[in-house]
Amino acid sequence: MIMKQKKSILAVVCTAILFGFTSCGNSQKQTAENDHADHQAMDHSDHDAHQSAKLTKEQTQLVLASYLEVKDALVQTDGEAASTAAKGLLDNLGDHKSERLDKIRFDAEHINETKDAGHQRDHFNTLSDNIYELIKASAANENIIYRQYCPMAFDNKGAYWLSSEEQIRNPYFGDRMLSCGSVREVISK
Repeated sequence: MIMKQKKSILAVVCTAILFGFTSCGNSQKQTAENDHADHQAMDHSDHDAHQSAKLTKEQTQLVLASYLEVKDALVQTDGEAASTAAKGLLDNLGDHKSERLDKIRFDAEHINETKDAGHQRDHFNTLSDNIYELIKASAANENIIYRQYCPMAFDNKGAYWLSSEEQIRNPYFGDRMLSCGSVREVISK
């Protein structure tokens, strides 16, 4: 009799587990169907807003040109010219929003707000990384761009920058170590 009760309990437990799996699967299927129906019925304004966050090819070229002006000013250790060029970069970004553009905007604002080339160079480092990502993702450069690297920048931690010329003109050290660095990547047009 105890054996018969154990079998009955086991059968009830197995049935409950099987029922749980079956209803769970149906619930997931129903959720997926509801999500698909919601997606089809939704207003696509979110998608349109995301698309408007992207810069056009021409706008990206203007951002790159402004970035190169910042780089050239830092090569000359000219904090005022770097500040002015950063203002141009901000103007070229306009109101476009995305995570990458917000990072570019953050560094450009800091470069624009000061005339201290040392502080500008700190922000130029991360600005360079984000401009590089923007250019790689958009393939918007009209000419060959050189990704260059100085191993001695930032206490030998190293730093990258972009240039329109193959010849090294180091924005992190300016005339103190003008030709320190090497080309690490050529970004074709």
